Order: sequence, then structure tokens, then C-alpha cells
Amino acid sequence: MTYRFTRLTFGLTCSQFLLSATLREHADRHKVTFPTAAPLVDSNMFMDDFAGRAENDTGAFPIYLELTALMKFIKFPLAKWASNSEQLKAIWRAEGQEIEAQTQVLDVNWNTETDCFSIEPKANTKELPEGPTTKRQLLQTTASFYDPLGLYSPVSIVGKLLFQDTWCRGIDWNELLPSDLGTRWHAWVSTLTLLSQLHIPRWLATSNGNFQVHVFGDASERAYVAALYIRSIEGDKTLTRLACSKNRLAPVKRTTLPRLELLAALVGTRLLHYFCTATGYDINQAILWSDATVVLGWIWSDPNRWKTFVCNRVTEIQTFTNPTQWRHCPGPENPADYLSRGLLGDQILFLIVW
Repeated sequence: MTYRFTRLTFGLTCSQFLLSATLREHADRHKVTFPTAAPLVDSNMFMDDFAGRAENDTGAFPIYLELTALMKFIKFPLAKWASNSEQLKAIWRAEGQEIEAQTQVLDVNWNTETDCFSIEPKANTKELPEGPTTKRQLLQTTASFYDPLGLYSPVSIVGKLLFQDTWCRGIDWNELLPSDLGTRWHAWVSTLTLLSQLHIPRWLATSNGNFQVHVFGDASERAYVAALYIRSIEGDKTLTRLACSKNRLAPVKRTTLPRLELLAALVGTRLLHYFCTATGYDINQAILWSDATVVLGWIWSDPNRWKTFVCNRVTEIQTFTNPTQWRHCPGPENPADYLSRGLLGDQILFLIVW
């Protein structure tokens, strides 16, 4: 006798896959009837959450209507809508839906009134003891620092560096931190709450298509990082905004600075590739910057000239980007320098305000 489910159930190991596969199959079957919403289900649906975008109200309204109708076919009504579109808000108010100004998009805080992202680290620090801290508590706070876009990388990397130091010194999980690490730890934690004052605009000013993508890479002895910026022109104003970033700790085994700079260039290339895949931007139009002339010399040359470590990484960089896209940026003018060295909460807040 063979048993089979006639309904999709939650709680099974395969439930997540079945949900995603069902939604994609359903969208594929109705892509002719719903030409706007059906393609978005494949790329913009994350489990049972949908996150989409449109250039204006005219583009947002059809997405809402089609997506709602599409999901009704499989008894999957969408709820808890949020948008910065006043036209959609007026419709939801008429339907009796509750509209909250402060909401979350894939666990990222978003204020629909100001159209800004923010972070609330108070939940991560309110239960920490005021006295000495252990390695376990350090990891708990560092791991709970949720920042998928890397908008707060200069701050989050400080916690990662502290945790790496505990491993290098062989500190046990429940052992109290030494005085020097404890001082650095409390200096970092005490300023985390200030990050709630930092509001980062969601809109990157790319509506008119007159924008450029710039990627900056940098490395220090402790970390290597990359930051992706959008430079756009709106009338007589030029706007430059951080879109995303990535940070990585340097290996415990000592590595030369030029190699770390090369790793930073590789992270920047991967970050750019991810950004272009998600947005459809032409990767060949981007500009990449490094303040290490040695790394630029490697990238501008045939990778087969170098040893295995350099050869493999330069080959991957040249696979996704053209050597002519890489340019030199003086070290003091490199914005990724803050990411590789780290900042406290009050320092990044003062830097942005200034």
C-alpha cells in the first residue's frame, strides 16, 4: 500500500523545498495570464515572503493586483503588505488593512514613511552583564548582529576581530575575557545602541538609468573587505550611496599584505557579480578600485605569469571583469579603509554626520 499527501504540510524536512517548487510551478503555468507577477515569483519570493520593486506607482499597482490574483488560485492569500507607495496605501486603508510605518523586509528594518533602513541592536545587548564577559557571550552578541547587506560592516567587523583574538589566545568558552580584550569589548558594545540613530536611504537613485557602479577593495593586517557604491546624477546633484559590502577576517596564519589586497579584489569581484546577477546591471559597465599597485599589476597581466595562489585568484577576477575596469585609488581616499580597520558605533555615526 502506498500513501501520499494530498496537501502540502509544514514541519517536514522537505516542506521548504515543496513550498518553493509549488510556487514556481504555479507561476510557470500562469505566466501568460499574469505576465507581470509570474516572473517575479521565481526571483523575488523567499519562502512565504515576497519582496518586489517598481519605479513608480504605475508599475507597483499591476504587481499587487496580479500577484494577489495569482496566489488566490492555490489558496495562498498574501497579507501584511508594506510599501512606500501612497497609492497602494490608500487601497489597503480602504480594504481595512492595518498599515505600519515601521516594518521589516527579510528581517531588515524598513521605515516606509522615510524610506530608510535601520538597525536595532538593543535586543542583542540588553541581556548582557555589565561586568566581565565570557567568550560565549561575545560570540552570542557578534552572531546576532544581523546585517545581510553589510551596511554596518565597519562596526560588525570589530566584534569579529575580538572573537578571533579569543581563539588565538586559547580562551575557553566560559572563561572571562582578559582585561585588554574586556576593555575593547565594552567599548564596542556600549556604542552599539547608537546605531539606531543611523538611517540609511533605501532608494539608490537609479530610476533614470544615469548611474555608475563603483567597487572599492581594501585590506589591513586583520581583514580584507569590499564595498559597492552607486553614483547617480539627479538634475544638478550627484548622489553616492552604499549599496552593499562584504568583510572577511585575515587568516590566522600570517599572510602578506599584497595577498590580502588581492583577496579584497576577489571579494569585490564576487560582490559585483552577485549585484549584477540580482539587478541585471551590465557587469562590464562597473568600475573597480584598489589602492594596491601590486594587485593592479597582477590583474593587468597574464595570470599564468604568477604562482598558484595569485594565478588562481587573478583568473577568477578576469573571468568576471575586464582588466581595463580596474583603476588605482589613493589609500587615504579609499572609503573601504574604514571597513578593513573597523569603527565603533559613535565613530561611524560621527563620520556620517560630518
